[in-house]
Amino acid sequence: MKKKYEFDYLLNQDKAQVVKLLGQEFNFYPSNVWTYVLETGSFWRKTVMFIFYENEIVFKIEIKRMYGKLRSKL
Repeated sequence: MKKKYEFDYLLNQDKAQVVKLLGQEFNFYPSNVWTYVLETGSFWRKTVMFIFYENEIVFKIEIKRMYGKLRSKL
């Protein structure tokens, strides 16, 4: 599983820079929370990175292992 510190370079980046670095996922551009699926395993297990924006700048990153479908709220 990827570790949070591996993505510390995203902190203080704007949305355009994140898209350039990670690519375009299915994220609603004006949203304050974006998700990127890092790994997909068996039994619908996914490792998901949540990127939180404040004033269009990344201020927090969380990585969670989830089972089943993604929920819209954390």
